[in-house]
Amino acid sequence: MIEVLYTGSIFCALITAYLLLSKKKALRSYSDILLALFLLFEVWNVIIYLAIYYGWIVNTPHLYKSAAPINYLLPPLTYLYVRAVLFNEKKISNKDIWHFIPFVFFFLNYIPFYILPVIEKSMIVQSVVKNYSKYYKYQVGIFPESVAYIFRILQAFIYLFFQWRLICQFKKDKINIEFEKQMKGVLKWLKILTWASTLFIIAFLLITVFTLFKNTIFSFRFMKLIPGFLGSISFLVISSYLLLNPTVLFGLPFIKYTGIELGLFINKKVKLPFIINDYSKEIEQLKKYFNEKHPFLIKGININDVAVGIGIPAKELSFIINQHFKQRFNEFVNQYRISYITNKINEGYLDHYTLKTLSSEAGFSSTNTFIAAFKKIELCSPSEYLIKNKS
Repeated sequence: MIEVLYTGSIFCALITAYLLLSKKKALRSYSDILLALFLLFEVWNVIIYLAIYYGWIVNTPHLYKSAAPINYLLPPLTYLYVRAVLFNEKKISNKDIWHFIPFVFFFLNYIPFYILPVIEKSMIVQSVVKNYSKYYKYQVGIFPESVAYIFRILQAFIYLFFQWRLICQFKKDKINIEFEKQMKGVLKWLKILTWASTLFIIAFLLITVFTLFKNTIFSFRFMKLIPGFLGSISFLVISSYLLLNPTVLFGLPFIKYTGIELGLFINKKVKLPFIINDYSKEIEQLKKYFNEKHPFLIKGININDVAVGIGIPAKELSFIINQHFKQRFNEFVNQYRISYITNKINEGYLDHYTLKTLSSEAGFSSTNTFIAAFKKIELCSPSEYLIKNKS
């Protein structure tokens, strides 16, 4: 059962990471990259954990401890992700580099094992597989494993504390109902992510305790299943939630931040939020651009092209189209294309040209795409529309 949950989690995480990283550059944000890295690193951790627990690692001993340093990347990545979403951060700052020092430290710690001959690695791995408790005791790095595990637990709880603090201190006021829905959705996702991360570290703690005290009450089979279920379910929730709720990836583009001086004698700025409640100017700007410049006639036009044309960030433009027009970008563009086509038909365009020529002129790259879009908007096929138009 646990293996099925972990397998499902890995599958969902890989799909989510692919969707995050395969976005067009204009839509792919800094927070998307952080989340994708977190999911990919977590997938690798789970794979190595299962390989060790079930003994598969004996076939690939060089992968043993490959996930150990990565563990120290997960808490910083989730914290930086939450902060990036709440503060609309665009890139990593120089001050954030220190978050990755533990990863570098423990990577260097395990170099002695990484450079061992394969035969010696195999002997160590076989010993650990026969007695899983040795995974927490067998020293293969410069420092004892106890140092690594104590530091990992402390690091995780420290980052969780500050992560919860960010979410709890986030203020929202003076916002209309439409944007409040998006804000609540994003905050709900961040809380789910943080709760799941909390459960995951608890599961890790329980696995360690149950393994070290295997000859006590913790040796019962039921007790051994608890951490596995906690870990697999929490990872499944994280990896699948965005597939079911993709709109939370828009983030909070309507919240901007401005630097305010703390005082005359304090050379420091703080970020204070202000909320954009009214997008009517941007909406009119978008409509005017489409009505006057006809960018929809360009085949393969993307949201980045439109964003550059009207001077609005692509992710914010995507949010406006989704929230105000209740459409995706392609649906929004196709609506203008179909309107252009019906107007041309009414003007007698088809007296001299074919419908295929007209659809191509309107920006459609294929006949099938044109027909599907036409049916969705006009609720009938092009041929049915022509018959109605003649009558």
